[in-house]
Amino acid sequence: MDPDIERSLNILGLTEDISLEEVERVYRGLVASRTSWGDVKEINWAYECLREHIAAREAAVTSRETPAAEPEARPANNVSSRRIILGVIVSSAILAAVLAVLAHFNVINLQSSPASGDLSDIIKSVKPAIVTILTEGTPRGSGFVVSKDGYIVTNAHVMREKTGKAAFTDGSVTVVELIFMDPELDFALLKTADTRQYQYLRLGDSSACFEGETVIAAGTPLSFDTTFTRGIISASKRSFPAYRASFIQTDAALSPGNSGGPLINLKGDVIGVNSLKISGISVEGMGFAVSINDVKQHIIARKRMSDDDLSRQLARMEKKMEEMSQWRNQASAREEKSARDRMVEEQWERDRRRKEFAERVEEANRSLREQKEQEERRIHEEGDRYRKQMREQMETKRKALSECLQAANHRYQTAWNDSCASTGLDAKCKLPYSTARILEQRLMQTRNECFRLYPQ
Repeated sequence: MDPDIERSLNILGLTEDISLEEVERVYRGLVASRTSWGDVKEINWAYECLREHIAAREAAVTSRETPAAEPEARPANNVSSRRIILGVIVSSAILAAVLAVLAHFNVINLQSSPASGDLSDIIKSVKPAIVTILTEGTPRGSGFVVSKDGYIVTNAHVMREKTGKAAFTDGSVTVVELIFMDPELDFALLKTADTRQYQYLRLGDSSACFEGETVIAAGTPLSFDTTFTRGIISASKRSFPAYRASFIQTDAALSPGNSGGPLINLKGDVIGVNSLKISGISVEGMGFAVSINDVKQHIIARKRMSDDDLSRQLARMEKKMEEMSQWRNQASAREEKSARDRMVEEQWERDRRRKEFAERVEEANRSLREQKEQEERRIHEEGDRYRKQMREQMETKRKALSECLQAANHRYQTAWNDSCASTGLDAKCKLPYSTARILEQRLMQTRNECFRLYPQ
């Protein structure tokens, strides 16, 4: 026998000669009695496997009994075909009914999903289903709607009363009742008092999440309504001594008030319930969410506890909070001691480096003072030399300019006397205006040339 067929028969509790009608009857009964999605998936697989096996078996028997070439075999083939078609129709109807049931219990959601990876679309789509949980009129944490008839998921340590209120992002507030709690999973299921249609979130598969996957954390941190933060999955499976749940570690910012809010992937599916974070002097980005697969069966079952059971669970939750407080105090004490040791060591190292730095600074200052004194002496000496050179150059230029001007005046007088002698007159005679004008212009040109050659 085929191993898959044998396994399918064992899952459904049937024998090999079972009919298709009996398989369908057993299948419907098992699906109706199961609350775990893992069990339902396994039953679906077994049913499909047996349905195909029975159809193939009936087709093979019909083929052996009546050859295809004989005309009288057609009615039998038609009967077999009708049986197969009828089986397919019945199977399709059953599958549609199962999908409708699973969609009703929010195991799957037939609603359209936002574009994968578009953060703004995802946030816009999930925001109406995020709530703030209030007890005694005070915000205690966050939660999210998981069904259209108003079931809400949050942490057990958030809802520590049997009744409270849920505030929605549209401003509406409704009374909620605690119907189920499991402190070991830090899980609580609430039911709204209002009978209206709610927008709700799809439940994803936390076993499929992986390190590095981008996620969004939603909630009401520090009373800031409906805040979204983004991060990645740091680890997909973490555990804590006080819980039996598996936790998803993320670096998405979580603050007091985020507890109970959803951790959402880029498909818009809930893969975790934000539960706790580790904080400290040297700790950053360590938040944890309960894996949704660990609480999914409770969400699907929607079991309502009795009042006495809820009271016992609330008492256990208080004890659990004390255990977590002790664990955190011990962790804080260890961290504080480690921090003190580090502070002492760091202070000693700082003092050593400060002393070493001061010695280096003093040595550098001495060297700088010496360099400064040497540089000041050098600049002073160079300044004296420069000023002396400038005085000598100025004196030389003055002498050269004086000699040049004297030579120009001498040539002017000589030319004047020569002009007087050429006309038979005595020296320094009165020359005609045109001649005197020419001599004066030559004198001015010569003087200008002197000033150009020897500027002052």
